Amino acid sequence: MRVLHSVPIVLTLLLAACAAPQVRPPGAIRKVVVVVGSRVDALPTSTYREDMMGEGNPRTVLVSQAEAVLRERGFEVMGTRISPAPAPSTEEVVALISDNQAEAAVVVVLAWVDASSINTMGQAQVVLDTGVVSPSGELSWRNETHTVANIGMFQAQTDWRSYLRKAVIEAVRAVP
Repeated sequence: MRVLHSVPIVLTLLLAACAAPQVRPPGAIRKVVVVVGSRVDALPTSTYREDMMGEGNPRTVLVSQAEAVLRERGFEVMGTRISPAPAPSTEEVVALISDNQAEAAVVVVLAWVDASSINTMGQAQVVLDTGVVSPSGELSWRNETHTVANIGMFQAQTDWRSYLRKAVIEAVRAVP
């Protein structure tokens, strides 16, 4: 009999855990594309696999994490682009907005990384430039974030990209 009383509680917790992403406020931008660039060519890597498989490429971390955070915040991500240039051009961004019938582009550029103290202190400093570009190519919002990511020593030795993911989450959560 006690089991039957706990079923509604468990069901309620399960539904809360599977809740839908946030809903964007009326009039807010909903349909976006994500464009990333990086002035940092490669992240410092800690393993042979990362070196050989190209997992030290910061652009792949930027695009996947930015897309995930935007979806979580209620944005509909219509497309993504990894720019080969350090910073994507306005023409590149406007073309992606137009091709995907989006309302704007969220542009994330990795400006600087200092991971020199990651093994000793579990810290990395990351500077990201984040902006929202309109379909006409105008910059409607811009933010530069300086993040000091603290990660555990084990994580610092096994997953050097975790500090970059933390920085991207912080930067993209600020997008209006």
